[in-house]
Amino acid sequence: MIFAPEGPLLAIDTAGSACSAALWAGNGVLAHEIAATLHGHAVALAPMIARLAAGAGIDMTAIGAVAVSCGPGSFTGMRVGLATARAMALAIGCQAIGIGSFQVLAAAALRSAGAAEGNIPGNILAVLDSRREELFAAELNPSLTPAEDPVLLRLEEVAALCRARGLRLVAEADLTGFAAPLYADLQVLHARPDAVAVAELAAMRPDLHLPPEPIYLRPPDISRPKASPPATPGPARAAAPNG
Repeated sequence: MIFAPEGPLLAIDTAGSACSAALWAGNGVLAHEIAATLHGHAVALAPMIARLAAGAGIDMTAIGAVAVSCGPGSFTGMRVGLATARAMALAIGCQAIGIGSFQVLAAAALRSAGAAEGNIPGNILAVLDSRREELFAAELNPSLTPAEDPVLLRLEEVAALCRARGLRLVAEADLTGFAAPLYADLQVLHARPDAVAVAELAAMRPDLHLPPEPIYLRPPDISRPKASPPATPGPARAAAPNG
């Protein structure tokens, strides 16, 4: 079954190492823009969407649905994309759709390799940058549905898991560690999560639709401010004499 919104679908991806947006109608992309960036999504995204709409000659009020990658990924980037998607959907009065970032990465990789869902020989391990030593990883079936719950893995654990289960590795483009000799015997496909993949999955795979809410595999790297210690009462003052 294909999801068919009444108007064009706007797709957003800011959870990974790029900021991207795409407009999709029917079975294809109307307009697309991507900029590699680790920071500044909040500044780049709104003008990018405006340029796409202007270039395609589309009034934003005609958008039929807004799809967005919902992680796991960069805490700040992910929140920017989700907040923008939900705000736009609310203002337009259309549906907001979440798509998991593992599926977005895998779909982008398969497209670049000329493969199609269901034609992959066996399961894949999709790996995303967590900006820490451990990486976000999820085993996916050839249909891109989850085979196991996502986990946090170190580089050597990724290699061991791929060998043990015979998995093809799909890694985010900026993860260069997979070029090491440790992975020489593995099939490694690099890709960058992209709004085109978000649009394609939102339009063609309604079974992969999620609520537009962030997906975390670890708590965000922020903490509540410490409570101030209670004030220590000072010495009592003597009352001033009358008169």
